[in-house]
Amino acid sequence: MIIYHSRFLTRGEVWFDNPASCEPVDWIVFHQRSQPAAKGKWRQFYTRTIDLTQHPDALLAQMDGFTAADIKKAAKKDQARCQKLDAKDQIQLREFAEFYDRFAAIKNLGPADRHWLERTAQAGKLDIWAADTPTGERQGYHVFYCEIDRVRSLHAASFYAHASSKEAQRKIGRANRLLIWECMLHYQAAGMKIFDLGGWYNGSTDSALLGVNKFKEGFGGKIVCEYTGQQMKTFKAWSAVTAAQLINKMKEHRRRAEAGSIQYQPAAA
Repeated sequence: MIIYHSRFLTRGEVWFDNPASCEPVDWIVFHQRSQPAAKGKWRQFYTRTIDLTQHPDALLAQMDGFTAADIKKAAKKDQARCQKLDAKDQIQLREFAEFYDRFAAIKNLGPADRHWLERTAQAGKLDIWAADTPTGERQGYHVFYCEIDRVRSLHAASFYAHASSKEAQRKIGRANRLLIWECMLHYQAAGMKIFDLGGWYNGSTDSALLGVNKFKEGFGGKIVCEYTGQQMKTFKAWSAVTAAQLINKMKEHRRRAEAGSIQYQPAAA
């Protein structure tokens, strides 16, 4: 369990089916458990996962033709460069957060949670990957949460939709697919068993999110239903969290109203 301290509250976070520790906290947030616990408030969370115990050839074979071709073109034709950065390096972390904030502003999303990123990196659970052109121009980022046998995508950011030309868009899209593939191979070599693409839209009406689904579907894998929830340990936490949720709902409603016709687009589609 990772402990996050704010000014007034202490929060614990537990991922997957790991047990919560005995450290005193105001509330615990559980991410993607296979089953909900008896106590707390829970909701279903759908995601798409890939079995990394397969041979790399089998992983490529389950991808659609477009995704596999883009990976090859990015590596051979574009010569895109993928690298794992030091998430504990304050400069690297800040550069990602600044890049993400610019991306988020265009997409009408919230900014990067720098405190969460720093604390998660300090706990050794955060990985930052980047894709660059052969000349070193940054094309995109991918950030992951890592456990012993599972890695989960958290953030993907690029300026695909605002590239200067169609060919520039294609290069960014190919670089992002190559980046995911390079990450899959890295974590497979590290002994991880599950590559989690970080969520799946289980509806049918939001065309933008369906586009994100299509991008993820290109890598193969399967859809799984898990459970995310939280357990309040103190009244102080219940009061603060309830108020924060109401405020966030109001902000989200206002953002959507102000966005008007602005549509979210998959970062690497």
